[in-house]
Amino acid sequence: MTTEHVRRLNDMARTQPEIANATWVMTTGVQHLLAGDDDSAVAVAAARERATALRHAIATFNDWTEGNDPYGEHDFGALVLFGQKLFFKIDYYHPDHDTHAPEPGNVEHCRRVLTVMLAEEY
Repeated sequence: MTTEHVRRLNDMARTQPEIANATWVMTTGVQHLLAGDDDSAVAVAAARERATALRHAIATFNDWTEGNDPYGEHDFGALVLFGQKLFFKIDYYHPDHDTHAPEPGNVEHCRRVLTVMLAEEY
């Protein structure tokens, strides 16, 4: 498979994960960042807005540089959101077990996992 094909699948994992056989996960730090400090109705609404903003920021990310995208696959990004530096990384796993997928361009044999983390958690 070509780099362009893998990049297209990774872009779909960021924008339409349900189509690209992708799962998004967040570290504990990001979960706390989104959730806020209390469980009032206002805080819950704000947490939903932050989650929507995070998904939008990753879906529309386009700062692909040699430093964060050396292979042109759009599988890593760094951004600042809510006053925090965040990273996202796409890894490739076999769909039946948690081992590395040898063919990231083959959607039948590759499950994408997009992990969002605080930079300090990397």
